[in-house]
Amino acid sequence: MIDAPAPVKVLSLNCWGLKYLAKHQEERLKAIAVRLSKGECDIVALQEVWVDKDWLEIERKCNIAYPYRRRFRAGVIAGPGLCILLKWPIESTFLYRFPINGRPSAFFRGDWYVGKSLAVTIIDSGVPNAPKLAVLNSHMHAPYASDGDAAYLAHRTCQAWDMAKIHKVLRQAGYAIIQVGDLNCEPESLPHRIFKHEAGLADSWEVLHAGTDISRQRIALMNPMDQIAKGGITCDSKLNTWRADRDLSEAKRLDFALFNSDRLTPIGAKVVFTELLQAPFLCSYSDHFGYTAEFAFTNMPNDTTVSRGSVELYDDIIDEVDSYLRRTIPFQKNWRLIHFLCSIVLVVAIQIAITFAADAAAWSSVLLSIVSALLAVTGVVNGLIGLISIQSEKNNIEEVKLEIFDAKRALDCKCD
Repeated sequence: MIDAPAPVKVLSLNCWGLKYLAKHQEERLKAIAVRLSKGECDIVALQEVWVDKDWLEIERKCNIAYPYRRRFRAGVIAGPGLCILLKWPIESTFLYRFPINGRPSAFFRGDWYVGKSLAVTIIDSGVPNAPKLAVLNSHMHAPYASDGDAAYLAHRTCQAWDMAKIHKVLRQAGYAIIQVGDLNCEPESLPHRIFKHEAGLADSWEVLHAGTDISRQRIALMNPMDQIAKGGITCDSKLNTWRADRDLSEAKRLDFALFNSDRLTPIGAKVVFTELLQAPFLCSYSDHFGYTAEFAFTNMPNDTTVSRGSVELYDDIIDEVDSYLRRTIPFQKNWRLIHFLCSIVLVVAIQIAITFAADAAAWSSVLLSIVSALLAVTGVVNGLIGLISIQSEKNNIEEVKLEIFDAKRALDCKCD
């Protein structure tokens, strides 16, 4: 009789490692490093580790518990903030940087600058009879509103679509897949449906709580403790000191461990890092709680069939990206180009005015020169964003739309 391979336990944690902006950032990351050094999980996937000093501290504290570690780099400034710590050797890694990921003009949000990505790590655990494991860690574009342009739902939808294509390739190759991270999407949202129905992944929390009502409406009626224990809430919990002012109805489950059920079966899951740091801080480890899931390897035959979404799912994706292409893209492009053209007119007018103003009051020419320079810089930057960045965003989204049309056409042919 062949022994079943030992289970694997994975942790996902958004560390909220924003330098200067996140309170007690250095102290919290040190506390996280100490906690991780206990080696309670086989795989640790971290998000928002953006400061070099924080990563070095985690490496120093965890070098025994997790001898194999990797921090992924991309983006304009600090990188995507994705890290992985392992008890088993890394066989290979791959970073897929999302081509659709916010706009450079939203510098106060930062998603575009850090280069949100999908980090893929292939692991050969060396466990007899266990398939090779592909751990995918991601931090998708954040929503900054419930709807409208600032919600960035179209961007997360396109990111989920790209991720689903990678999931499908790995599934067909026979890997056991675990997708973890702060995916910034709630259960049954459009990106979440793409993961389940297009990528063919299952949600570990949903599987373990099958038959229990964990809908958003039901969770809103629970007390904060039950929201965590029964609803798997990881974000905007009233028990998180950084989100204590939130209403019970705002609590969300944004951190996941998704898996392919032909290779893995969840045997346990829990929301962790809910405790507070010791005095004098007495604060939560992060603005998110962590999420752990334990999986047993299954001996089912490898499912090499290509999973496909439904016509309804494809139509919903097309509706979302179409709405974005019709409304947001023209608005973003046109007002920036108008700003650019108006800036040219104003700069020329100010240069003419400086000639007359210098005779009346010398100081006024200096002031007008400063205003002219500011108009010129902002006008050129906005013009470049409108002509290049927004056009690139439009092209990338249109490409996703065409891919969805191809998938829908293939599904129609299969049904005929």
